Amino acid sequence: MPKVTIQNHDISYSFNGVLGDINSPKIVLIHGAGGQEIDWPMAWRCINDQTRSAGLTPSNHGVIRLFNAGLDEYSVYAVDLPGHGKSEGKSKSSIDEYSRDIMDFLDAMDLENTCLVGHSMGAAVALNASLSHHRRICSVVAIGGASKMIVNNAILEGLQNTFEATVDSIVRYSWHKKTGAVAGSQQMAAFFREKAKQRILDAGSKTVHGDFLACSRFDLTERVGEIAVPVLVIASDCDRMVPLNVSWEMAEILRYSYFVSLENCGHFQHIEQTGKVAAELVNFLSKIRRA
Repeated sequence: MPKVTIQNHDISYSFNGVLGDINSPKIVLIHGAGGQEIDWPMAWRCINDQTRSAGLTPSNHGVIRLFNAGLDEYSVYAVDLPGHGKSEGKSKSSIDEYSRDIMDFLDAMDLENTCLVGHSMGAAVALNASLSHHRRICSVVAIGGASKMIVNNAILEGLQNTFEATVDSIVRYSWHKKTGAVAGSQQMAAFFREKAKQRILDAGSKTVHGDFLACSRFDLTERVGEIAVPVLVIASDCDRMVPLNVSWEMAEILRYSYFVSLENCGHFQHIEQTGKVAAELVNFLSKIRRA
């Protein structure tokens, strides 16, 4: 995994190797609480990925080309936030701090015309970073995110006192109960849920608690209308972590927004319906390029 130095510590990231044309947006993927870059579909992070033909996703995405929906044409970077995955530094307890880390990453990598794509906490980081009017940020995609993240106090207490049991509850609560049924493989769905759980456990109580604390403190309700770049908001009908109506209300306030609602999907939209989310992302980037 390549690394780049920001604030005296190394940030780990992956790159799909696609240079793209000079006017093509660069995509930067930002994971959620307790996560890391490998939480994103491997087919998004690597154009030579074998999981497309192997079918290692919870849903049946049909032919290989449709699986990635044109993302192969874009440069895609997936970042491990500080204190996560293979990145050095300390994890944070505020979205502001993570947003500064992402902007430092863009500067260190000299990335122009960037689309920040965040899931859950990562969506909060992306939205918050866009408020800075940083010249490198041209658009945002918020997957399972909102301008205000509600976190139950019981979760914060559990992450400190009964870590493994609380993580187990979070993961079970986050996924749609029928994920995997479309592909005819509940075993496959269980595999992905177990992987998600293990990665959060590996992050450790301090890091995960700090991330959820950061989410609980996040509130852009009064400022979301100031975001000047186009934003794609992807929500789902069965997301119990960030309800669809909360994401919709944010989209209504945003100055330049596109809203997509997924059916029969939980909080891990980019995993549960990978092909659909990839297609919506590519469609969004095409729209703003034409505009």
